[in-house]
Parts: sequence; structure tokens; C-alpha cells
Amino acid sequence: MVVVGGGPAGLVAAAEAAKAGAEVEVFEEDREVGLPDHCAGLVSSSGLEAITQSRSFVVGKIKGARIFSPDGRRYEAKGPGVKAFVIDRPKFDVEMLRAAERAGVRINLGTRWEGGSDGRVLIIAEGTKARVSRKMGLRPAASIPAAQVDVATNAFDGDMAEIHTGGWAPGFFAWVVPRGERARVGLASYRGVPLELLNRMLEKNQYISSKVRGARRSAPIFGKVVVGGPLRKAAGKEYIAIGDAGGFVKPTTGGGVVLGCLIARIAGRVAAEALEGKAALSSFEREWRKGFGRDFTAMKLAAKVFSNMREQEIEGALRCLDNEGLLGAAIGYDMDLQGAVVSKAARSGAVRYALLPLLRSIL
Repeated sequence: MVVVGGGPAGLVAAAEAAKAGAEVEVFEEDREVGLPDHCAGLVSSSGLEAITQSRSFVVGKIKGARIFSPDGRRYEAKGPGVKAFVIDRPKFDVEMLRAAERAGVRINLGTRWEGGSDGRVLIIAEGTKARVSRKMGLRPAASIPAAQVDVATNAFDGDMAEIHTGGWAPGFFAWVVPRGERARVGLASYRGVPLELLNRMLEKNQYISSKVRGARRSAPIFGKVVVGGPLRKAAGKEYIAIGDAGGFVKPTTGGGVVLGCLIARIAGRVAAEALEGKAALSSFEREWRKGFGRDFTAMKLAAKVFSNMREQEIEGALRCLDNEGLLGAAIGYDMDLQGAVVSKAARSGAVRYALLPLLRSIL
């Protein structure tokens, strides 16, 4: 079995298949896993617990989130315990690589996979590059461009992640993730040039600019945020597409580490069974949908509504959700499987603010 891509999803799938008795080879075109590091690094504590017991790569602990409306109003959701970890992605990826090696996986770094499936089971975990995906006839998962910088400051609250909505990142949002003595500030957008929008926010957003003024900044970190949800068909006769390549990323936030790894386990097990003639690769579709399908459907709808909201609609929805106590209660919901919190919001008074954006998205 061949796995193309040495990110977390590819390595977890490879390890799972090897544990089930398959001979597995991973091909990663970069010489080091986890680089370039274009991940914000925020993962749920429960999700990380499901992936690994190691914490050697954790650089921060998050207890809540602070949401800023387009007009600058501040809403907070915070709990007593740790809700998320900030991870060093290169170190995390190395941890996943070591786990795959311990399972018996052969790792080829700095090596590009040039073949097709060649009659072997192929797991496509190449991220958003889509080189192999296109060879296999797959369309890349829908994504939007993003830009981030690391700022040498500890002026942001170390246990709070931040979300900034409105014109700073049209159609999506901006984020601040504290990382000890640094903070990673970034955004993705459906409209405009992300780096230009980011520079504007760093200079013009009064709250952010007051905390980063004079602080040293890293070179821009560019990437893509997958927002379209899973591919309509992520498995064929000889391949399974997972992680960013398969669209297994939260459409609401672009976070894909936890869900990508959990679904990669399904892919690895199904691939091993297919090699033994015990299952068809198409069973992957049925299994991931059974465990995660409803959540992806709800998140995709919520993302579509939000991306088409006007600023006054975002203001009204946030105010309504806060008045009904849903923003504060949201901290108790699963950060990765967001179907429950989306359903709760859909039954609240805030749903009226979603009707026009939904109609605009359809038209």
C-alpha cells in the first residue's frame, strides 16, 4: 500500500493499516514533515486525546474563545478547564511519523510519488497540492487563500483564542492564537488578497494594533483553508483521498487535524481490509458518513450561511446568540463535531439572521 503525503492524516492512516498487517510505504516530497508550518495549531483537548497521549509538542492551553463582531463588540465563552491545545505542528508531525515507524511503516522523505496506483491501494493525503488527485481524476477540495504572521508579543491573553469577524476577512474570519511569547495572527477570505487584508488589520484594527505595535513579525505564512467539506466521492476502486485532499476539514473553521486523523484511521483500516480481500475501498464512504456525515452536513450549511452574511446580519446574530446564552454555552460543545451546536443555534432566535444569507448563497 502507498500513502502519498506525510502529514498527520497520511501518517495516521499508514500506521493504522500497518497495525492491521499491511505493508505500507509513505512518500513525502518535503525533506521534513510539518514544514512549511502554515497551521494555526489549535486543536481540541478531547480530539488530541483521541489521537495521541504525548504532549511534547504542546505550546499553549486554551480555556475559551473571544469573538469580536464587525463593530468591535466583544463576546466571550470560557470554561474552567482546558478546551484546546496550541501545538507546534512540526513537532506534532514528527511524533506522528515516529508512531508510524514503530508500527512498521516505511517512510520516504524528500521523495515524490510519480506512479499511479499501479494495482496497489493508494491513499492520497497530499494536502491541497492535488497533483496525484488530478492524476486519479479527482477535483481538489474547495479552498480559500490564507495568510498569517507570528508576532513576538505576549500581550494577548494566553488562555484565550480570538476570532475577528466582518470586513477584516470578508466571507470568513481572522484569528489570533497565543503561543507563549508569540501570537499567530492570520485570516482567510473569499474576497481580496489575504496578505493585504492581514497587513491592514494589523495596522488599522485598534484592538490588535495596540498589542502588536513595535513587535517583531515573522515573514508571511501562506496557505489554503479547505472550506467545501468532503469530496462527493473520496474513494475509488484503487484509492482513498483523506485529510485536506479528501476535504475532511471543518467547513466552519478550516480546522482539520483532529477530524482528518480520526477519518484517516477509518481509511487505513479499510485499505488493509481491501488488500486482504475482506472489503471494498468504497466501504470507506459508508463508514465515514456513518460516524461524521451529519456533522459535516450541518457545518457545511453553517459555513455557507456565514460566508454570505452581511456585517449587520453578523452583528444581529451574535447579539441574539449571546442574549440567549448560546455563545457562553458553546464552550461545552464538541469543538470538532459541531453538528450539535449548529442545530442548537438553528432552533434559536438567531436563525432569522440566516435566512437571507442562505437565500443569497442559493441564488
